[in-house]
Amino acid sequence: MRHTFTLALPLVLIAHLVAYSVCQVHAADHQRTAHRYDLSRGAGETHSECVMIIEIGPGITIMDLEATRTDSYSARLSLRGTSDSVICDDILHPATENVLTRSVLRFHNGTTVPLAEVLHQILEAGKQPRMPQTVTSTALEKIQVHSLHAVAVYQGMAVRPDANPIDTPQGIIHVTVEPMRGPITLLLMSYDPVDWNVSAAPGAHIGSVILRGYYRQTIRGLDQTVPVNFASAEDDNWYQIFPQTLVRSRDGLIDFKAYVRSMVGVEPATVQSLYTGDSLVIDGKTTLAFPNPIERPITQPVVFESKDESSARSYGRPMISSDRLTVGYGMSGASTESIATMPHSRGKWYAEFIVHAGSDNGIPNRWTNVGIRSTNNEYSGLTSQDGQLAYEVKRYLKTLGGLRDKDVIGLAIDVTEGHLYIRHNGVWLGGLPDSGAPIVRITKDREYVVAVEVGSPGRDYSKMDTWTGNFGSTPFRHPIPQGFEPYGGRRPNP
Repeated sequence: MRHTFTLALPLVLIAHLVAYSVCQVHAADHQRTAHRYDLSRGAGETHSECVMIIEIGPGITIMDLEATRTDSYSARLSLRGTSDSVICDDILHPATENVLTRSVLRFHNGTTVPLAEVLHQILEAGKQPRMPQTVTSTALEKIQVHSLHAVAVYQGMAVRPDANPIDTPQGIIHVTVEPMRGPITLLLMSYDPVDWNVSAAPGAHIGSVILRGYYRQTIRGLDQTVPVNFASAEDDNWYQIFPQTLVRSRDGLIDFKAYVRSMVGVEPATVQSLYTGDSLVIDGKTTLAFPNPIERPITQPVVFESKDESSARSYGRPMISSDRLTVGYGMSGASTESIATMPHSRGKWYAEFIVHAGSDNGIPNRWTNVGIRSTNNEYSGLTSQDGQLAYEVKRYLKTLGGLRDKDVIGLAIDVTEGHLYIRHNGVWLGGLPDSGAPIVRITKDREYVVAVEVGSPGRDYSKMDTWTGNFGSTPFRHPIPQGFEPYGGRRPNP
């Protein structure tokens, strides 16, 4: 079965895209407003995360406006001869094309001009000529897949014509294929456009090639008889794109192999992945390898730890209690995460967590949550993104009125079978731990750690939420399910 995947954008760009939908910037007084910003004499300069309507002040015509590129994806709209301007962040990125096409300049006399028309010249000037695709795409079902060798990169080594910023330069990657037994298939994938220069050493036999990318990929150096299948977002046929651009972890490697298997029926024999590719050798031996998780012995009491603790300390505020079992907000971001000091890769484990709402109405912050996540996740927190593994509890409490002050959440985690059972104030949600029918099925063969998140309390940090965890050092509030061990490896005294 073939599945559809989407290629994740860089996190910074995603943040900008979200901002486009919710705000505009008022440049004259640097205040955020709901629908527009004004560009008039004396406005100064500001940055805008979203553009829909730009109100042009009186006495200003389109001839008074000047557009320049500030970096690869951002543009400045300024009034000639003044310091009055606004920088439209990421407006030139292909992914924000729909925002650009809807944005307009509205002059004082009521006439409007599309923003894209004003930025047209720098858009055209910034385009770098790319190498043309010189091969015809063969349908994937007609590609004979041999021993498969995969490469996943973010970009190639860019060749820039000058120091001026340009739009998504096409990189070059040289791929040398060494002799191996029988013909091989190459799977070459990049986010940015890449011109793949392939050379086969004497005795090497390239039987077929599959190209994938958010941007259009090109390839040269192949014998004309070698069939090539390619797809990209630029060609509007970017089905079957791996949701993570790079393969950085054991989880990612497992998922990447599964993605390839779903696409062509076999897993790759070798996988190589790096952020910027320059030259690579496919020799049948060089491949990514990550050690299998090991269930380590518990030699110390399991408590909470957090990378945000130092941030809270710098503000002079405690985030973690002296026994390290109660945690709060780390004074940074919309929420901060704390995790147990011990992960588990197999076995059946139980822990409990009590939430204390800092708000006056006893309702925790929207970001306050509890659950488990893979230790291989590149991003912290309990929000699944880019195919990473995270399982949060709050979604299962919606029909019960959500999370409330002093709620006790129990997690029974069967890592071996891939089962997660959730208990709310003593009542199991869904199947019982001895039923074999969990409310959540988690991906097996991974290493997980329990995690809690605490949302930002706003400016009144005396009202922050907190979580208190019990990993088994004291009696649990509710009976531990049969067959499960305390998460911390020690049974509480009766």
